[in-house]
Amino acid sequence: MAAAGTIGFDDLTTPGGRASQVPGGSALYFTLAARGLCAVRPVAALGQDGSELLRLLEEAGIDPVGVESMAGPSYRWTATHSEGGALESQLQHLGVYEEWHPRVPEVCRSSEILFLGSMPPRVQLAVMGQCSGADLVAIDTMGDFIASDRALLLELIKAADIFFANRAELEALLGGGAAINRARSLLEADRLRAVVVKEGPQGATLVTRLGHQLVPAAPVDPVVDPTGAGDALAGGMLGRLAQLRSSSEEALRLGLAEGVRTAALAVSAFSVRGLLGPARG
Repeated sequence: MAAAGTIGFDDLTTPGGRASQVPGGSALYFTLAARGLCAVRPVAALGQDGSELLRLLEEAGIDPVGVESMAGPSYRWTATHSEGGALESQLQHLGVYEEWHPRVPEVCRSSEILFLGSMPPRVQLAVMGQCSGADLVAIDTMGDFIASDRALLLELIKAADIFFANRAELEALLGGGAAINRARSLLEADRLRAVVVKEGPQGATLVTRLGHQLVPAAPVDPVVDPTGAGDALAGGMLGRLAQLRSSSEEALRLGLAEGVRTAALAVSAFSVRGLLGPARG
């Protein structure tokens, strides 16, 4: 499996405290969540300040062949979360992602499953174009990219198999209305088979053409840091699908249950610490 997205540094404020210059990014959370379930290689860019992040990958047993080092600063995300995990404010600096034109190594291009984590849609498109042989493509995004590249993002979603989004992202992408109905409207695309609606403390809802099902969140007390929970959920889910070698309706449900468990690990500690325990087999 290949996981394209951001790897960088986060500055976080939550009810549990503060953490500065800690590892983060969509590809990092996803890869650490999936690593014990299947072989997964990140496709990402690091700035000249990224040696610590590269070392973290190597110490976690992750093959960094798809991680490109570039001149300039690494990606950075600053966020403040309130009680209950709600995002009060966020600010991202793309750093090297402003200029990154990914060159996906052959070992990543031949992956059967491709995850396109939150990053500029033009970069997601470039990676997708180099991994056209993937049997299953999943995509995630965030509000900034919906606002700036909505049309391109919609085309990318229609070319994917699974789309991950929270309720606010669905509303920004498709307008008002019930989240489940908005998700169903996306399934009119030829390829898209499932939308996973990330519900935060409530869990996540799997929406397919056959119906929808809420998988409740695993209990975590206290929730220390909700950053990266959605990417960890995606990593657990797609990692389980890779294990099962199936994306049937039943496999999707089993995968989402694993994703919800993995998300609980992510929110139990600041940054990626909750995902750095022993890899699951």
